[in-house]
Amino acid sequence: MTGSQIKEEVLLLIGLFEYGVIPHYKNGFFCNDPALSFPFKGDTVSMEVIVSTILLLPFALIFITEIILFDSTYTMRTKLNYVSRKTAILYRNYIYGLFFNLMTVEVMKGITGNPRPTFFDICEPDTLKTCNGSEYVSTFQCTSTRFAKWYQTDSYHSFPSGHTSLSVYCGFFMAWYLQQRAFNWRHRTVFLVPLAQLLCITYTAVCSLTRITDHRHHWWDVLVGAGIGVITLLFTVGLYIIFL
Repeated sequence: MTGSQIKEEVLLLIGLFEYGVIPHYKNGFFCNDPALSFPFKGDTVSMEVIVSTILLLPFALIFITEIILFDSTYTMRTKLNYVSRKTAILYRNYIYGLFFNLMTVEVMKGITGNPRPTFFDICEPDTLKTCNGSEYVSTFQCTSTRFAKWYQTDSYHSFPSGHTSLSVYCGFFMAWYLQQRAFNWRHRTVFLVPLAQLLCITYTAVCSLTRITDHRHHWWDVLVGAGIGVITLLFTVGLYIIFL
């Protein structure tokens, strides 16, 4: 199986999970659970921002870094040809890990079906009005007319945090790449590289912690999402990027 076939199958699987073609497990809830009663206020870091950064920033970072580090005695055409090939290889390996990251998160979301902290507000389960006290409700249907079907389905896909998993993978990958390729105690980059790495880690922290402050995830969703991001990064680094 070729790399493109793997990517196509992973994307197909993710799409089937996202749009409900593959049945999702719906975990139950306790009536009037305060942990699920937060109002939906949107996302500080939207999915559009996450997708843009995880796709564009690593590519730009690799290309610019390789351009700077390439031997200046060669012609610009030779330089661009070499850097373009190397960037393509590194970015391809990064994307492979990203796809495995996404697949892992989507499968876990579909299997666990855990409600989000904003579950009651977004889903408005039909059994919520008739249950009493701390009764456990195992079957329900979302009845909300304020949110689209996708949002209602997503309201019980809290575990693990995809935002966290993707941002940790991306941010730590860029920090690792800079450490391997650009850091040198004898070079002026001894100050610039750590600053860039700090920005990478800050990006990861903001994307992760706002999932808790926005009440879009429970803290354990974020913790496990971070773990998935680290594990897929180690997988990518260990199996693919071995020639730096």
